[in-house]
Amino acid sequence: MSLHTWQRDLQASILTASDQIRQPLNQGSISREREIAVYADGYFLRLAEALQSNYPALFQILGDDDFYSLARAYLAAHPSSQPSIRWFGDQLATFLAQALPYASVPIFAELAAFEWALRHTVDAADAPLLTLEDLQAIPTGDWGQLCFKLHPSLSILSLQWNAPKVWQALMAEDAPPEPQRLPQPCLVWRKPDLTLHWRSAKPPEVHALNLLASGANFSSVCEALMSEDINDVPLRAAGFLRTWIEQGLITAA
Repeated sequence: MSLHTWQRDLQASILTASDQIRQPLNQGSISREREIAVYADGYFLRLAEALQSNYPALFQILGDDDFYSLARAYLAAHPSSQPSIRWFGDQLATFLAQALPYASVPIFAELAAFEWALRHTVDAADAPLLTLEDLQAIPTGDWGQLCFKLHPSLSILSLQWNAPKVWQALMAEDAPPEPQRLPQPCLVWRKPDLTLHWRSAKPPEVHALNLLASGANFSSVCEALMSEDINDVPLRAAGFLRTWIEQGLITAA
């Protein structure tokens, strides 16, 4: 049997739990099934370790046994398909929101979404930031047609539970608060000093950011904010823009 065929069959056995190895891996006393099981267990444990690294708060809440049961269920539903293990777990929030018994505790899915957004900020692409000085150099008459790009590290989450507070307590090794329905959008991004940051945001601000993300110009953003029952829309929109620039949410590109 060629090395390529052996590798292919071994991979299929590990990924699908099938028995496709046509010859023993070696001629020792250990059985073929045991040899395959060793590789399969090692493969799973490495992926479970990656999930634990990406979702430390969720791991703390579930504990070892339940988290590893989750990892097996997730792997069965979403086999690793990326060359880099960094991306394993990118669908965990969706899985938790849809699969029982996890879907019956909705804060699990939101905690996973929050932790994945934090993970994303670590290796998101960098980009030069727009400064207030850059903005001042733009002629007043051009403002309406300006299109602003959001920093690649920014995630905009529509959370319905107090997941950030639960995460914060767990990371501080404090007792987490009880799950509480608390509808509020959340922004997660990497600040210019490379620290991770998150904060809550009001619906009008999130609406404006989503419009920018879709390619809308500043004039369209102001028009959309008029439907948000906001007084002095131009002043509020300018205030949003200043805050975004100061916090490093807008790129110069």
